[in-house]
Parts: sequence; C-alpha cells; structure tokens
Amino acid sequence: MSANLRKIVSFVVGFCVFMIFAFPQEAHACACCANKGQWSQNSQQISNFEFEEINKLQFSPVANLYQSAGDNNTGISSNSVNYTLSVGKKERVWNLLFKDKAGKTGTLSLTIPNQGVSFKTDLYAASKPTSADPQLYKELRLEGKVTGNGIFANTITPDTKFRLVLQGRGNNCLISDDFKTWNLQVFGPKANYAFYSSFK
Repeated sequence: MSANLRKIVSFVVGFCVFMIFAFPQEAHACACCANKGQWSQNSQQISNFEFEEINKLQFSPVANLYQSAGDNNTGISSNSVNYTLSVGKKERVWNLLFKDKAGKTGTLSLTIPNQGVSFKTDLYAASKPTSADPQLYKELRLEGKVTGNGIFANTITPDTKFRLVLQGRGNNCLISDDFKTWNLQVFGPKANYAFYSSFK
C-alpha cells in the first residue's frame, strides 16, 4: 500500500469514527436545549437515570399545610399548619414523617411510579430578550396510591391517591438541581389536603 493510499484510508477511518461519536453527543446536547416560546405537557416513562436524579432530592425539614379561603376541614387529626418533616427512602418507596407543634406525628408512604407527567414552558414575558437559551419553568408530576398512619389514619382508604409535583426551572433534561419546590396533594373519599415546601 502506497503512502498516499495509507493517508486516504487513515482519513476515511478517522472521519467515520468522528461521525459515529460526534453526532450522537451533539444530538444529546440539543435534546436538553430549551427554546423560546416552548410549551409542552407529556406523559413519560421515568428511566433508571431519571429516577436516580429524582432520588437525589433532599426535602427541607419544614412543610406547610395548604389553606384556602374556604372550608379547611381536612380530616387530619391535627390543628397545625406548619410541620417538621423527615423523609426516609427505600428504593421507590418514600416515607414522609410529619410532626406538628404538639408532637403528634403521621407518615405518608408514597411509591414513586414508573411513569409521570412532564410539563415545561418558557415564561417568555419574564425572559430576557437577549437570552439564547431560556430557563423553562417545569414540573414533574408523579401520581399513585398512598398509605398513611398517625394523624393521617382517618383520611386514608384503599383508593386514596397522591400527586407529588416537583417544581423548578432549567432546560429540557431532568436534573435534580433544577427542582427547588414541591407540592404534595392527597385526595380520595375522605382525603382532600395538600402540603408544600422546598428542597435543600
């Protein structure tokens, strides 16, 4: 094989390797990019990587009971609005222990589902006009059955459900650091209440 032919073969092989490795990485990077005016709401499977990101979230040690101007008779065996919160995780089961000012406690146990609803939008009215890659407001909504005890025992039936909404800002990819606040709704025949707070 001549020197020129070897150079040509080497160039072709190198170019092919570049095409194989460069374009998937570029496509991956673009998949995370946000766009001006973007709005989407999709049901999605939660991959193992995405669950690992979700599982990194650390709850702040304080949670607040949502109150409206209407009837706030939630059925919870506590008169508190503010609670201390500790969270234990075992694989996909999260146990949220609430404690009121009187020392009464109750645990809500959630099983993180394999599927969730992803909502993303560019709040373009508040975006900087010169921003090439806007920060999306985004939510990941997780829903499933919930069990409970203590102050929650009277509100829990076999068909009681939870909806945990993770809220934050960022690009199109699911990254734990993007989520700053959360809202937990519990609803069923005897339950209709919600808690909210932030992540550390």
